[in-house]
Amino acid sequence: QIKMSQRSQLVTPFLAMEVMERAKELEAAGQDVIYLCLGEPDFPTPPAILAATGQALAEGATSYTHSLGLLELRQEISRYYRDHYAVDVAPEQVIVSSGTSPLMLLLFSALLEDGDELILPDPGYACYPGFVKFSGGVPALVKTSAENGFQPTPQQVRELINEKTRGLLINSPSNPAGSVLSGAEMQALAELPVPIVSDEIYHGLTYRGEERSILEFTEDAFVLGGFSKAYAMTGWRLGYLIAPQSCVRTLQILHQNFLICANHFVQRGGIVAL
Repeated sequence: QIKMSQRSQLVTPFLAMEVMERAKELEAAGQDVIYLCLGEPDFPTPPAILAATGQALAEGATSYTHSLGLLELRQEISRYYRDHYAVDVAPEQVIVSSGTSPLMLLLFSALLEDGDELILPDPGYACYPGFVKFSGGVPALVKTSAENGFQPTPQQVRELINEKTRGLLINSPSNPAGSVLSGAEMQALAELPVPIVSDEIYHGLTYRGEERSILEFTEDAFVLGGFSKAYAMTGWRLGYLIAPQSCVRTLQILHQNFLICANHFVQRGGIVAL
């Protein structure tokens, strides 16, 4: 029997995908299935994005791109943050990849030494702890409550900070709670003495309250964003990480080695999406 690494055994199955894959089997067998298992928009990818990607393919956009992503796409992401949040993000701070998940793995691998801790909300996105453990870190869970929208409070986070703490992950709008951190709450979390990783993948799907980016309150933050949710591009696998300029080169080298670059023609679709 071939022995697999202990590290690989730290990651448990992603149940949302397991349910979807089983549902596909049932559907193929003729059963009528309603999918409630994944964060999948109920509308198709907009026609303008399809058209742009088709044109990109026709023009031969099938080669490697810059490891940070197409400059035109990174410039469009910079414009988006300037227009929506009034923050200046240089294109050189943006790393584009095949979804936010691989970027999360690269980021946690770069931030965490063996035994280091990353503070995570509980409940939270089911894959967060697996990313941390696989990177050699330890999830430090904040037991959140309904009265706070299942979001961590500054006091709760402060009590968990120790010499091994390497950061705090926040998620607004939250998966699974759907709650949105206010500007005041973000400001208070940004003032804590730890870097913040802000998962903002659900921006564009806020129905009550104003969505805010952590970059409005601190430059010492890492922002995960992408196209899957608001633009119905889940299967396209396109996301980005905004990082402090001092950290980008390290992350870029990891990206060059492990992922190389995002799909060329898919990035062209992302430009039109924004």
